[in-house]
Amino acid sequence: MTVFRVATANTFDRTIDRLQQRQAELAQQQERLSSGKRVQRISDDPAAAALAERERARLQRVQSDQRALQASRRNLELAESTLGTVNDLLHRAKELLVQGGNGALNGSDRRSIASELAGIRERLLALANTTDTAGRPLFAGLGLNGASAQPFVETLTSPASTTYGPDGRTVQKNQLRGQEAATETSLPSLVDGYRIFAGRLPEGSAAIASAGAGNTGTVVPIQAVILDPNVAYTSPTPFPLDDAQVPGNYVLTFNAGSWSVTAGVDGNGNSISPLPAVTATTVGDETQLDFAGLRVKLRGTPANGDTVRVDAVSDLDIWEMFDRAIGALNNESGHDLTQELAAVHGNLGQRLDRILSARAMLGDWLNRADQMDVAFQARENYHVEQESRLTDLDMLEAISRFQTLQLGYQAGLSSYAQVQRQSLFQYLA
Repeated sequence: MTVFRVATANTFDRTIDRLQQRQAELAQQQERLSSGKRVQRISDDPAAAALAERERARLQRVQSDQRALQASRRNLELAESTLGTVNDLLHRAKELLVQGGNGALNGSDRRSIASELAGIRERLLALANTTDTAGRPLFAGLGLNGASAQPFVETLTSPASTTYGPDGRTVQKNQLRGQEAATETSLPSLVDGYRIFAGRLPEGSAAIASAGAGNTGTVVPIQAVILDPNVAYTSPTPFPLDDAQVPGNYVLTFNAGSWSVTAGVDGNGNSISPLPAVTATTVGDETQLDFAGLRVKLRGTPANGDTVRVDAVSDLDIWEMFDRAIGALNNESGHDLTQELAAVHGNLGQRLDRILSARAMLGDWLNRADQMDVAFQARENYHVEQESRLTDLDMLEAISRFQTLQLGYQAGLSSYAQVQRQSLFQYLA
């Protein structure tokens, strides 16, 4: 038979260890109640902690996408508002062009109209260089090209033959042309301003016809329009759509009682061959000439050898259009004033169509932004819910456990206190 001697001190030590263990459990449960979290450190539940960390990472990605979406939304709203202002300015410019063609106006009246058009031109340049809150140009397309801080920069050059402005001002396009595409989780924050303000107009409706300087008859061009772009823009043609090409021209010559195309230069500077045939229709003192998708109207009586030259104007950016109109109103020389203003008026109408198309695109993107925001919010709520399910505390169960631990701890303390007060002398007495 083996006899073990259990010392009183050993019993007390074990009791104290147990009380300290209960106290630690109680403190840990109290900490969980305070934070509302069941998993506060990895050791609490390694599997749940790992899954919760994954949910937090996904939540951060969603929140990052939300912030990027909000930044894009602000830019798109500003771009749409800016194009709305541009739209209003172009409508006002078209009104002024109609007024400028009024034959009852004198030179002073036309110069006043030209002055207002110049103000609109400068305002349009400023709007085309609008920046967001970060200082990035809204209409920079795929980004700026070169060291310039603006996508559209006005420079002074030698006056071109088609530029009426005496200072030879031109607007350089310092941007990478193109439009960033929208994705499932993001929208573009920049808009392709080149297409809106400067891109060629394949649907352009106007051309310029001018009488030859050596004409001896009374013929005067009164209108030149593009009737069929599918024909007028088919290579080889003086009306190229390639930005690298320079518009050429057609030359019409009157001889032996009929008009014919006697020369043509394409966008590469080469002579056009064969030359297109001309269909002429005469009504009163007006003659209508149809050829190569174009229509030219003439008034007056031509003499043998008289010529009319037809130039394309569809390649002009919005500022060059204004320069042509302003110069024509100020100088009242060069091409026929009414014809010049009509050509600019037609091209401004095409620019308005481009702007309306761009605003429709921006409106579609803003609608998509609303839909994406709803989807992001749903995903955010899902990840928050998943993390909560993995780490949050069941408060009812936690409170019940806390009370149980507290009751056991208090009972242990009370028992220990009573035992500690006992002494062997009490029994000897």
